[in-house]
Amino acid sequence: MKFLKKLFSRGEEAKKTSFTRGIIIGVIVAVIILVIVLIIVLPKILDSGSGPATAKNPAKLQVTIITKHTCTGCWDVNLLLDAIKQGNVKITNTKTLYADDASTKKVLDQYKITKVPTILVSGDLNKDPNMTQLWTALGEIINKVFVFRQIIPPYIDVATGQLKGKITLTYLTDNACTTCYNVHLHDTALKNLAITPTDTKTVDVSSDEGKSIVTKYSIREVPTILISGEVGEYKSLTSIWSQVGTIASDGTYVLTKAELMGTYYDLSKNKAVTPPPATSTPATVAPVQK
Repeated sequence: MKFLKKLFSRGEEAKKTSFTRGIIIGVIVAVIILVIVLIIVLPKILDSGSGPATAKNPAKLQVTIITKHTCTGCWDVNLLLDAIKQGNVKITNTKTLYADDASTKKVLDQYKITKVPTILVSGDLNKDPNMTQLWTALGEIINKVFVFRQIIPPYIDVATGQLKGKITLTYLTDNACTTCYNVHLHDTALKNLAITPTDTKTVDVSSDEGKSIVTKYSIREVPTILISGEVGEYKSLTSIWSQVGTIASDGTYVLTKAELMGTYYDLSKNKAVTPPPATSTPATVAPVQK
């Protein structure tokens, strides 16, 4: 629970800065994304059922983790399990099945599992109405077994056995601009959107590679970031990207609004620019559906 509340608190801090940390607002806007479910819905559901009156009679649950023998880079399913354990539940049994074992195929077919890691939960699913909301928000129940559907990338595509959601984050910097904002401020924003790049690299705008990137993607403001690879797997990012950047013809996501982050260098004017303090009305945030 502390993990989820920590993420939620970051989202609240972002709201107070009225969009000057652009991408972080996506955590609040994209209410249909798993990130919102974990940050807003899950804490409320679990907290509401954790009082003294219910703690004496926890729901007894059995958990089956379905993963792959080699799942390097996959999202950590234990984050979800740890969160569930914070509710008024008692997990009486936990076992692990591997999608690449022939003996697991029947389970995969029975519950229509196409992505792993995931979990199956059985037992007293309906004992606590608050937990029932959790199952509805995060997946579906098939034959009295909850199947987690809102898989976070990177994940394994069961049909191909391939890791999906691999992305490369490129930091385009300007080492000569000593007053420019720290490009690693974007790390916090991406983390709040549950995005962990598979690879990262830093390129200075004065290098040959940097100049090539500037020309190829018509970049006018630095520092900035570029995200390439299977970005489409991250709905938490794609749903809000139009507010902070563009998508190039080769599918690379290019952040173009460096002014949202602080002082930047304007390549067309050859000077550093410090945006005026935000005085307008805070960005409108879509209401969270209850």
